[in-house]
Amino acid sequence: MSAAQKTLALRRFCCYTKDMNKIVVISGGSSGLGKELLELFSAAGDTAISLSRSNPHNHAHFFACDVSCPDSCNAAVEQIKQAYGRIDMLINNAGLGISGATEHLPDEEVKKVLDVDYLGALRLSRAALKIMPSSGRIIMISSACALFALPYRGVYCSAKAAMNMLGYSMRMELSAYGVKVVTICPGEIKTEFTANRLKFNETDTKYGNSPQLSAEAIDKNVDKRMDCRKAAKKIYKIAARKNGALYIVGAKYKFFNFIQRLLPVRWFLAILNKIFNKKDKK
Repeated sequence: MSAAQKTLALRRFCCYTKDMNKIVVISGGSSGLGKELLELFSAAGDTAISLSRSNPHNHAHFFACDVSCPDSCNAAVEQIKQAYGRIDMLINNAGLGISGATEHLPDEEVKKVLDVDYLGALRLSRAALKIMPSSGRIIMISSACALFALPYRGVYCSAKAAMNMLGYSMRMELSAYGVKVVTICPGEIKTEFTANRLKFNETDTKYGNSPQLSAEAIDKNVDKRMDCRKAAKKIYKIAARKNGALYIVGAKYKFFNFIQRLLPVRWFLAILNKIFNKKDKK
């Protein structure tokens, strides 16, 4: 498909009649899901602004921002205010993964993940609300890991679960003002996220080589994950048009969520442990 055909297809997909030319700010817009969402909102006629530490694709509307730094978040929003006057939609998409036995994860790396996955969303949301009209909305791109705990993913799962609670609380707090807060939990998507995940395989006799084997088992299935463009289209439709509190993207994860509601917690955790906690069979 040529570039012109791709642009036309995006415009047809994104075409809708209300709320045109919104100012949409997307964190983590330099690659993966963020990059795809920028293209979709731009094709719809919105001003889609990328926030990230770099701009490798020379996106037209870009502001440098490190979400782990409060001053950087505030400065980026102030620049957006000067250039565009408002933010109609904020999509908190920046994220960082981490894996390894929770007992052995370095404190500094744990703080780094919390700074990006949770505090980054908190900082940007608070800054954006200062210039967001009552018709605005905040989208929390969380993860299915916020719903289902996984072995050797405890810090990431808890950071994303905190993001969910943040979204729910802000939704209630802002309900009278009119700002909608929507939380979206996608499953695994085929992006650079896995390659960029912080991986720690330090272990001892308690864990053996399970941290490494478990990480490898998940990583080797990268080709079976949701296509990034397809996932972005689903998330775009939710972000642009829907007002529910929580959406799960991916049939498998919707099924897991259904089963979780039926079973006692210890049974459900035993199932997850059986599936995801890999051990050497020697």
